[in-house]
Amino acid sequence: MQHTRSRDLDGVRGLAILLVVAAHSGLPVRWGGLSGVTLFFVLSGYLITSLLLREWDRWGSISLWRFWGRRALRLLPALLLLLLLVPPLLLATGDGRITDYPVAALASLFYVGNWVRIAGTDLGVLNHLWSLSVEEQFYVVWPAVFIALMTWLRSRALAVVLALAAVATFYSVWTQGTEVRLDISTETNAFALLLGVALAFGLAAVSRHGWELPPANPVVPFVVMVAVSAFPGHGLEVDHPLFRPLGAVYAFIGVWLVHAAATGRSRIVGSRVMVFFGTISYALYLWHQTLINSRLLGEHSTPRNLLLIAVAIVVSWLSWVLVERPVGRLRGRLRLDRPSARQQAHAASRDADAVDREKEGPRPSTSNV
Repeated sequence: MQHTRSRDLDGVRGLAILLVVAAHSGLPVRWGGLSGVTLFFVLSGYLITSLLLREWDRWGSISLWRFWGRRALRLLPALLLLLLLVPPLLLATGDGRITDYPVAALASLFYVGNWVRIAGTDLGVLNHLWSLSVEEQFYVVWPAVFIALMTWLRSRALAVVLALAAVATFYSVWTQGTEVRLDISTETNAFALLLGVALAFGLAAVSRHGWELPPANPVVPFVVMVAVSAFPGHGLEVDHPLFRPLGAVYAFIGVWLVHAAATGRSRIVGSRVMVFFGTISYALYLWHQTLINSRLLGEHSTPRNLLLIAVAIVVSWLSWVLVERPVGRLRGRLRLDRPSARQQAHAASRDADAVDREKEGPRPSTSNV
C-alpha cells in the first residue's frame, strides 16, 4: 500500500506548519494557528481516505491492523522522543510544571489530551498536542466507518460523506459551549477532516467515471490562505466568537488548495523550501510550541520566539533524519505495506474469475433480430 509522495501536497503541509509557527512566534499572521491546523485536518482527511480507497479498490478490503501499524510507526517515534526529552528541559529551566508532567505526557501519548484539557487539566508545554489527539481519534474511528460505508452503502458513499461533512460543519459553526471545548474538542473539529474525506471520495468518483477536471493551479488558493490568515486581530474577546465560522472558511479554502495541489503543479507550492518544511512538519509542530512555552531564554517576545523556532527547526530535521525516517523503513520488515492473507486470497480469486471470463469470450446475444 505504498504510495508516491506528491511534492505539491508536501508543500501544502509545509504551508500549514509555517502558518502555525508564524502565529505562535508573534509575527503578524494572527489567524495562522487556526488556518494552519484546519489545513492539516483537511489534508489528513484527504490523504488517509485516498489511501483507504486505493487499498479497497486493489484488495477488496482494509487491513485495520496494518493501517494502524503504519500510523503508529509514523507518529510514535517522534512523539516518544519529545516526551523523553521534555523532563530534562523542564528541570534545567527550573520549571515547576515538572510535577504535573506525568499526566500531560500520558494524555499526549494516548491521544486524549484534548479531552483532558476540556476536563480542566492544563498540560503545560504539551497543550498544543490537542490537535494530534483529534487526528489520532480520527485514525482510530474512520477506517472502521469506511469499511462499513463501502460494504453496505458503496453506491451512495459520496452522498453520505458529503452529508456528514455538511452536518459537521453546521454543528461546528453554530454549537455553543465553553471556549476550550469549542476550540479543541473532537466533534467541533471533525468537519475539516470530513471535508478532506469528501474531497477524496469526489476525486475518486471523477477518476472512476473518466471525467476530466479543468487544470488547477495551487498558487491561487495558497496565496488566498496566507492573505486571510494575516487578517488583523482585535484581541481574544473580539476574535474568539469568530473562530468557528472562520474555521469553516479556512477549511473550504483548504479543500480548494488540497484539490489544486493533488491535481495540478506549482513551482512555488512544490518548491524545495515548502517541501522541506512539509517533510519536517510533524516534528516541528511537536517541538516549536514546546520550546516557546518553556522558560528557555526568559519571557515571551517575538525575537526570543523566533530564535527558539530556529532551534526547533534544527531539532526537527535531526528527528526526521535520525529517528522518523530510519524507523519508517521498518514498514518493509514488519510487512505493513504488504496485503494480508485475506486480501491476497481475494485478489487471486478476482484474477482467476477474470481469466475465466476471458476464456469464455463474449456471450451470444439473446435479443431478437
